[in-house]
Amino acid sequence: MVQIIDQLGRDHRNLRLLLDIVEEEMDAYREGCVPDFDLLRMVAEYTLHYPDLVHHPRENVIFERLRVRDPAAGEIIGTLGQEHKKLAELTRRFVGAVSNASRDVQLPREWLDAVAKEYVLANRLHMQIEEEHFFPRAMAYLTVDDWAGIDQRVARADDPVFGEKVEEAYLYLHERVLRLHEIRPLVRQPHPD
Repeated sequence: MVQIIDQLGRDHRNLRLLLDIVEEEMDAYREGCVPDFDLLRMVAEYTLHYPDLVHHPRENVIFERLRVRDPAAGEIIGTLGQEHKKLAELTRRFVGAVSNASRDVQLPREWLDAVAKEYVLANRLHMQIEEEHFFPRAMAYLTVDDWAGIDQRVARADDPVFGEKVEEAYLYLHERVLRLHEIRPLVRQPHPD
């Protein structure tokens, strides 16, 4: 399989792990517990930055090329770029809601829960559409030369939570993912330089 598609698939699996954490925290919130707002903030910030700055631009480059090779792709897959913008807006809204709730701003519990549900559902549905329609179509229509050109255009960036070196700001989140899913560390922990 094409390396960039493999990476996008890994990104989706990783995001699902983070969405599982959001759901777990919000389940506790619905039961009257105080969620781990620091953890929710880290998930929200990660999903605002890594997907928006690295993952979605990669997909957008593939989609551009796919629309040249397969003009019908736009009708079948929709407008991924617009969906990516909507996801970024939902994520910013989630960041704001978590930030306000963590500072004890008086908010209806149902409102924070609704924002979190919308954020999780939109991300899950978006990934499902990409995996069922976009990725297979790209694999079917794009040539080796297309993939080489795409590879040259996409940004090289390490994933700050799931990459080879976990950024210090995300260590707590990384450890929570490992504990929640009983995963042995697959990455080296950062060490003082």
